[in-house]
Amino acid sequence: MFGKEKKQESEKQGIERRQFERIKKSFILSYFDTKNPTHKFEITQLKNISLGGMCFVTTKSFERSTKLGVELKTPYIAGTTYLEGVVLQSHEKMKGTIFETRLEFDSLDTEATVLLEKLMKFFTDAKDQPHD
Repeated sequence: MFGKEKKQESEKQGIERRQFERIKKSFILSYFDTKNPTHKFEITQLKNISLGGMCFVTTKSFERSTKLGVELKTPYIAGTTYLEGVVLQSHEKMKGTIFETRLEFDSLDTEATVLLEKLMKFFTDAKDQPHD
């Protein structure tokens, strides 16, 4: 009970406990289990992303520690960026059909790291700008 109360208290105070700031954008992506890369799950929606990981919608639950490959497409950068990570959690949002999967990035290559840094800078800078 104490853990739940502590979490609720930190949420009320707006304290961010994550190591990396997240942006909430709805980019389109494809994903696959790296043990079976030919079986891709096409087109799903990203919920949020950071330099450390991402949360996205999946059509099935994945076991903790499953390695997933992700092909990310954004309207801001031409081409597709390949990301890889391990599942931290996959929880059901709609009985048997929709899951939210949390992925922690695992050894990103330089290209993926640069892309994520550019995206983060673009959206965090835009967030800090006053709107007319």
